[in-house]
Amino acid sequence: MLDTLVRLMEEGEFQKCLRLAEQCMMRGGWSLSEMATINMAICRCRLGLGDPYGAVAAGMLAVRLSKDVGEYDLLARALLNLGTAYVGVRQYDQALEQFYAYFDYHTQYKKSRRLEGAFWKHIGVTHQRKLESQKALEALKKARDWFRRQEVEYSVFTCTHDLINTYLQMHEHDPTRSLAPVKDLLEDQRLIARRNPLESYYEGTYWLDMAGYYLHDSRLGRAIVAANKAITLRKGDRMTAFHARMLLHRCYLDLDDPRAALGHALAARVLAVEGRHFDLEFLASQAMADVIREQGAEMVKSLDQEYLDQGIDLGQYLSPWVLRREH
Repeated sequence: MLDTLVRLMEEGEFQKCLRLAEQCMMRGGWSLSEMATINMAICRCRLGLGDPYGAVAAGMLAVRLSKDVGEYDLLARALLNLGTAYVGVRQYDQALEQFYAYFDYHTQYKKSRRLEGAFWKHIGVTHQRKLESQKALEALKKARDWFRRQEVEYSVFTCTHDLINTYLQMHEHDPTRSLAPVKDLLEDQRLIARRNPLESYYEGTYWLDMAGYYLHDSRLGRAIVAANKAITLRKGDRMTAFHARMLLHRCYLDLDDPRAALGHALAARVLAVEGRHFDLEFLASQAMADVIREQGAEMVKSLDQEYLDQGIDLGQYLSPWVLRREH
C-alpha cells in the first residue's frame, strides 16, 4: 500500500494519493518509519494541490519521525517538502532552517545525495524572496554548478532563470548596477533553448526573461513584444502568462497608459485565482489597487462593462464596492 502511495505522489496524482493516505491513517498499525512516509506524502500532495498551510503540519511530523528513526533519505525529502510549504506561507526563515538542515546529515544519505542541487536552488529562491540578493546569487550559482556537473540541462536552465530574476531584482533596487550579467545569462538560455527546439518551455521562458531585461533597460516596446511572444509560445501555461501579464502591467504604467496596465494586472489576477496561486493573486491585487487608487474606480467600471459585453463576468474576481454596478 505504501509503495502505491509513493507512486501516486511521484506521478502527481495528488487527490488519489491523499485519499489513500487517509485510508492508511484509518487502518493504523504502521511503524514510525511508515508513518513518516505517509506524512511526507501528505505534505507533498497538499503542496501540489495549493494548500501549503495543510502541508506544514504533515511535513513537521514527517521530519520529526524520520529523524527519530534515522531514516535519513526520507528525512531529506521531508525537509525539502516542509521548507517548500513554509515558503508557501511566507515563513521564509523557517523555510531556510529546513533547507540548510539538509547539509547537517549529508554523510548519512544514500539516494538523497542527488537532492543537493535542489536544496541549493530552493535556498537561493528563498533568499531572493527575502530580498537577500547576494545570498541568493551565491546559492543559485552553487545549484547551477551542481546541475552542470550532473548534466541535468533542464535544471541548469531553471537556475539560470532564477539568477536572471535575482540580478534584475538587484538592478531594480540600484539602477546604476550593470545589466551585463543578465545579458550573459540570456545568451546561456538561448543556447539551451536552441538545443531543445521541441520544448516550448525553454524558448517561452527565454522570451519572458528577455522582456524583463528590456523593461529594466527602458526599452518598453521590445519588452511588450517579448512578453506577448512568451504568452504565445507557452499558450495555456498560467505561470508564464501571469508573469508576462504583470510585466506588461509595468510596461504600460511606464508608458502612462493606466487603463491598459489595469487590464493586464486584472488578467494576471484571474490567472492566479484559476491556478489557486494565492500568493500571486496578492501581488496582482496589489498592482490593481495601486492603479485604482491613482485613477479612481470609474476606470474599473468601464473595464467591467467591456468584459460584460464579451460575456465575461468580473464579479468573481473583483469586490462589489469596486465594480459598483447598478441593478
